[in-house]
Amino acid sequence: IACVDRQDLADALYFTQNAEGTGLAPMDCFLALRGLKTMALRVAKAQSNAEQIADFLASHAKVTRVFYAARPDHPDADLHATQATGGGCVVCFTTGSTALSKHVVSATKLFYITVSFGSVHSLISCPCDMSHASIPAEVRASRDFPEDIVRVCVGIEHAHDLINDLAQAFDSFDEPDRRDALLLVASSPLNKLDVPE
Repeated sequence: IACVDRQDLADALYFTQNAEGTGLAPMDCFLALRGLKTMALRVAKAQSNAEQIADFLASHAKVTRVFYAARPDHPDADLHATQATGGGCVVCFTTGSTALSKHVVSATKLFYITVSFGSVHSLISCPCDMSHASIPAEVRASRDFPEDIVRVCVGIEHAHDLINDLAQAFDSFDEPDRRDALLLVASSPLNKLDVPE
């Protein structure tokens, strides 16, 4: 949808629409206009949620780094503040472990696993396995793209519900070394006791 205030632009747009078929159907136009009426509210809520999630992640012991431009500890926070009124709704973080990152993505219950950037629903993904999987690992490494990065596109659900979901995903991770050690102990012949019946 484009609104212009000059007839020559309107004529050029009409020509393109007519020649290429880029015009929306009436129902699509209605839905787009209806969505625009509440867009500011949805973006404000998603951004507020993202700020709270970024703060939660920054204080979490299993998170090694948070990428959110509106946080004061972001290297470009001052520059970002001159260009935007908030940090947006995308928060990324690293854990120092690809296994933990993948677990968090798969163990959340309220987040949809997908690579999209926007929805009223919260989304989560491991970019190195999804959206950036076609980029060779050595190229990602040369560009300092962390293999354990998790991208969260925050929606408009209640922030506490989203934070609790992320917390339970972190808490449910059983570190592979510890898990393997427990399996070894459990399977050890020394661990088997003769219990009288």
